[in-house]
Amino acid sequence: MSAPAGTRRTTPLTPRAHLLMITFRVWLAEVPLAAVNAFVLMDRVYAPRVGALHAHQIAMATRILLIVVLAYVINRLARDHRPLSLLAAGAFWMTLWLVFEWGGSLLIGRPVHEILVGWHVEQGYLWPYVLITYLLAPLLVGVVRSRWARAAHRAPRAQRPRRR
Repeated sequence: MSAPAGTRRTTPLTPRAHLLMITFRVWLAEVPLAAVNAFVLMDRVYAPRVGALHAHQIAMATRILLIVVLAYVINRLARDHRPLSLLAAGAFWMTLWLVFEWGGSLLIGRPVHEILVGWHVEQGYLWPYVLITYLLAPLLVGVVRSRWARAAHRAPRAQRPRRR
């Protein structure tokens, strides 16, 4: 039997495709949060009080914490928790940010030397650590979640917390 006229027959997503779709949606939701962190908090709140470098460090530390929280969301919504799939999700997430940051910056005519300022770890900038967090956070959160789940499953019944 064929699909009714005007409807589309879709095949279900593979678990990895579903994971990447969730990662993309989380990235879309994160864009305005990252913008507020960078353009409002870092530039207008922290920088006048503590200087540009310390403002960058505060904002990037905040962003790393946000990434870990969002990696937890990705893990909760995902159907595929295999380590390689979670690493693929992290690589996809990091690539989305690199394309967005470089593409957007070059599109608005920002010079490359300005883009590269945040890459100078030796001067105290933290952008490479943020990218590493994007890459590894889904995998690390997934590993921690699976270990906690196994530990809870192995705990004697008397020690398990009751669900209400």
